[in-house]
Amino acid sequence: MYFEFQEPPRQGATWTPTIDVCERPSEIVILVEMPGVDRSDVQLTWRDGLLIISGLKRQRPPSHGVANYICLERAYGHFRREIAVKVPIDQKNAKAELKDGLLRIHLPKRGEPEVITIPIL
Repeated sequence: MYFEFQEPPRQGATWTPTIDVCERPSEIVILVEMPGVDRSDVQLTWRDGLLIISGLKRQRPPSHGVANYICLERAYGHFRREIAVKVPIDQKNAKAELKDGLLRIHLPKRGEPEVITIPIL
């Protein structure tokens, strides 16, 4: 299995973004739904084959004046997703873009490690 998805921690997290992961010949693409999340509130971290997507979805007050909520179904708060990627990744050339509520993460694959023969002396 090339990927392992860590169950998001429920303690303290009230919202968990949904993800899609697809593999192309030259890259891994991860799509993360983030409606209403500002770019400045998202952090992407790559560490030892683990992609960590974390941040904060803020509650937006009504645009005009004070309001009493009658129904509040949208979730807000801190979030964290972890994806273990078992494919060699060229992390220096990784790119991400957040547009129209969709975070696109492009992780280019790194070439196969060079195989060499070690002479025995």
